Amino acid sequence: MAWDFTDKRVLVTGSTQGIGLAAARAFLAAGARVAVNGRTAAKVDAAIAELGGERLVAAPGSVDTAAGCHALVETAVQGLGGLDVLVNNAGVLEIGPVEGVSEESWDRLIDTNVKGTFFCTQAALPALKDGGGAVVNLSSVAGLEGYADFSVYCTTKGAVTNLTRAMAREFAPDVRVNCVCPTGTDTEMVQVFLGGPKPQRDRDAYEASMPMRRMASVEEAADAILFLASEQATYISGVALPLDGARTAGR
Repeated sequence: MAWDFTDKRVLVTGSTQGIGLAAARAFLAAGARVAVNGRTAAKVDAAIAELGGERLVAAPGSVDTAAGCHALVETAVQGLGGLDVLVNNAGVLEIGPVEGVSEESWDRLIDTNVKGTFFCTQAALPALKDGGGAVVNLSSVAGLEGYADFSVYCTTKGAVTNLTRAMAREFAPDVRVNCVCPTGTDTEMVQVFLGGPKPQRDRDAYEASMPMRRMASVEEAADAILFLASEQATYISGVALPLDGARTAGR
């Protein structure tokens, strides 16, 4: 579908790679002005150079503190002249058994995946209310069901899913809030997860376990994000949309 976000002002956190970069590219192609975010200015500059175009704003900064969230959102809002769409995409993944989880690892995932989503939304809310905007959070199928060795990640994504529902009720009717729940998507993060001694074998086995027999592409994930942010979804709020090729359909 040809999305139309002409002159809409969009901030995508964690948009220097993976789903975030694909979403930034899709919004840009649909006519939006886009604020690109990553942890460092160098990463943001590289992503902007790759994306090209004059409708891009650099908004570097980490989302793992409330102050960092407010600072990068303020940069984006000032650079864009307002805000219509916030995509809370920044996230980290670590796996391992419960016995091996350190407090540092717990804090790293909670701070980025949950605190970042909450405080970026808090910071963006006044600007979003001005234009009747939309928030799209990136959760995961791990926010809908549990997986062994993913306990902390499941905790964070479960929090994002239910935070989405709570915010949708609280912000209605001014701002819509939804989340996308991807299964394994062909991103750098998943490639690291599958990067064992036999990565192609592991990838083949992983894809064979899925009903669709493949991973989602980053472009498919971006389309789901744009749909939930679009004029075609103006009565959709509080939804956790699985992007999982029927993985969770029978559970």
